[in-house]
Amino acid sequence: MGKKKQFNSHESLVEVSNKLFEIIVRELNVNTAYIARQNEQSMTVVNSHNESEDIVPKDYEIDYRDSNCKYVLESEQGEAKVDDLMTFHLTKDRDVTKELQVRGFMGVTLRSIQGDLFGTLCVMDKSEKQFTDNDLAFLKTMADILSYMIELDETSSDIELLSVPIIPIRSGLAILALQGNIGKKRGRKILEDTMDYAVTNRVNHFVIDLSEVKYSENEFANLIHQLISALRLMGVKVLLSGVPVELAHDHEIRDQLVRSEVEFVNTIEAALIKVGYVLEEVN
Repeated sequence: MGKKKQFNSHESLVEVSNKLFEIIVRELNVNTAYIARQNEQSMTVVNSHNESEDIVPKDYEIDYRDSNCKYVLESEQGEAKVDDLMTFHLTKDRDVTKELQVRGFMGVTLRSIQGDLFGTLCVMDKSEKQFTDNDLAFLKTMADILSYMIELDETSSDIELLSVPIIPIRSGLAILALQGNIGKKRGRKILEDTMDYAVTNRVNHFVIDLSEVKYSENEFANLIHQLISALRLMGVKVLLSGVPVELAHDHEIRDQLVRSEVEFVNTIEAALIKVGYVLEEVN
């Protein structure tokens, strides 16, 4: 199935889905139900339930291109049902199909109540299944319930990070240490607070550190571009430090960063040295 991966917890989603999974497998007469979160190039199982055979373990990851979730997310209706994965022309020759020996499959897209894409809610069985439209509607209803839990978890995570972490170093020099999830609302607060701080404190050098950014919605590329552009128009020199590999691999974010024409360094320390701030060791 793939390698084990650590990721940010989704406590409410996991707790509620544990209860719903029992209802889902009983109603649809399947062995396995699971929730997978879409990352840039993979699908990570957030939670799963297996009745008799351990088909999909929790906390496992698979390449997006090899996942059955791909057919769900790329379908026009955001749903998919396959009677037999081992005979269906799009899936029969794939390695994951041969490995899992799964036949019946159905999945629906999972979003937050705000409409932000999270991943999929899927069911599997080693027997051939002829899922009906009523079965599909039932699974969508379960996904609607889980969407509230996604929103609750994301909101709880963002509440902890509502403050904009600006660190003053000396007169005219400050660090903006971004971290955690950065969605549209938090991005707007970061932009407003950073601009206000730069004006109020007459900042001429801003180091923006991205090393602790864990997950970003699509708006992040626009946010970082707007922030850098606004600071530069104000005469503030911007340096970016610690760009995570995940962000560098995102073509939209990468293109925005390149177009911003800023200097990149590996660490905050390297950025401070670039602007002439001397770090002294304490014995």
